Amino acid sequence: MKFLGKTTQIAIRSGLEKLHTTREQVEIKVISEGRRGFLGLGKKPAEVELLPKAVLPKKEARPQKNVEKQARESELEDQLHKLGYYLADITQKMGIETTIEVVVSKKVVTYIFETKQEGILIGRHGKTLNALQLLAQDFLDRQSQKKLQVVLDAADYRARRKETLRLLAQKVATDALYQQEKQQLDPMPAFERKIIHAALAQNSQVTTYSCGNEPRRAVVVEPAKR
Repeated sequence: MKFLGKTTQIAIRSGLEKLHTTREQVEIKVISEGRRGFLGLGKKPAEVELLPKAVLPKKEARPQKNVEKQARESELEDQLHKLGYYLADITQKMGIETTIEVVVSKKVVTYIFETKQEGILIGRHGKTLNALQLLAQDFLDRQSQKKLQVVLDAADYRARRKETLRLLAQKVATDALYQQEKQQLDPMPAFERKIIHAALAQNSQVTTYSCGNEPRRAVVVEPAKR
């Protein structure tokens, strides 16, 4: 609709009042700025056009998407249960009595074992637990399209091992600097090597890298070249 006024602002204000709307709800087109004229001759009012903005209807939620999401979640839950039964079967054959708790986060699923036979389940330096973790990861990768990292834990071993590796990293770095020669650690799985690398990442006096082939891949710490 078109509206007139002594100035464009007056014309716009007049139009908004008549339409009972606000500036945000209309598109304003100035047709004429108007003319003041001379001694009343040639005087012309300002003219504007106000057009209501198109309001797009809200898209309705698609029930199909919700159904598909629920189906995927249900499928994943079933796969995680299957992995739990798989681990329970293995530990039973190992002669270990245990209960298993499953904790799922966005990218990690953790199976926590509660047992009195922690030493047998964990093994020396966690080798038995790590081997079971590799089996569990392979099992889930074959079952599920969603990429989840599998972690097996018992008696808070993962947290204790992480702190041990951090202390080991600092000791080895000190040895490398004192002896001025590289130090090679024992072979360890990738997720443990990452802890060593991360622990020394801010130490500009040493460099770290991994060498060898899986499963004998190990971290090397050596004085940084100057």
